[in-house]
Amino acid sequence: MEHSPVRTTIETESGIPFRLVYSDTKSPQNELPDHLHDWHEIIYVYRGQGSIFIDTGLEDMQEGDLFLIPGSTVHRALPDAGNPVTSSALFFSPGLLASTAGGMSSSLLHPFERCRKRRIYKRQLNHAEQAQVSAFIDDIHAEFRSDHHLSSHAALLRLQLLLIFLERLESATGPGHATTSLPAPSWLSSILSDIDLKLRNRLTLPELAQQAAVSPAHLSRAFKRYTGMTLTDYVLARRVIMAKEHLLNGDETMAAVADACGFDSLPHFYRQFKKLTGTTPAAYRRTMVRHR
Repeated sequence: MEHSPVRTTIETESGIPFRLVYSDTKSPQNELPDHLHDWHEIIYVYRGQGSIFIDTGLEDMQEGDLFLIPGSTVHRALPDAGNPVTSSALFFSPGLLASTAGGMSSSLLHPFERCRKRRIYKRQLNHAEQAQVSAFIDDIHAEFRSDHHLSSHAALLRLQLLLIFLERLESATGPGHATTSLPAPSWLSSILSDIDLKLRNRLTLPELAQQAAVSPAHLSRAFKRYTGMTLTDYVLARRVIMAKEHLLNGDETMAAVADACGFDSLPHFYRQFKKLTGTTPAAYRRTMVRHR
């Protein structure tokens, strides 16, 4: 059976669209596939080292790093083989806050919107900030482990307190700083930017390799090394993200969306969109519009 490299669904046992993967150590062999989901994600690193590809950039991961990753952002962690990262990851649906925090929800989500706009996803925390974030995560973990009937709601309240802390941190100290961890070749950034500009067109490995002045085989190997995914998978993920934006922000026909996002045909669009998201484009539009 063909296995998609993009994880699209997040299972939760709490009964609400909110999940915590607590203090988990991952090696390159058991690291989760690259994510392409609609939930926002917070990653806090306790120890170890590695790198993480987010959107179109590569950053290092080390003790005290905090990553805010907005929904529908391609990302893939690449743990170090000798000293893998131990981290906690919080996943939650943005709509969850709209239903519980009322008019405050947009303010709580400001940090994610800033990250998306600036393409800066990482903040290096000082010791006091690390202790505070770690305590919030520990409290959420304790609530999820409790069998009290209000535990999931208590966990959600602690998530809101964590988001308030992060918003205040931004106001007090300014944005985080993006750092590139690996000496990625200069042509990689050029290729990533060009892919975004030309998603509507047919993109071929030989053409991209010619632009980068490297062989197709070298481009393929290097792209996988630095991003953790194949060029084909990355392009497909970016096209699905673009399609999601078209579906939410307009009333275009499905054929028009497929054409605008570079899919070969309407059946190809339907097939690939469902493969990566678990739902059809029409069902996705209906669901997301209903929850706005």
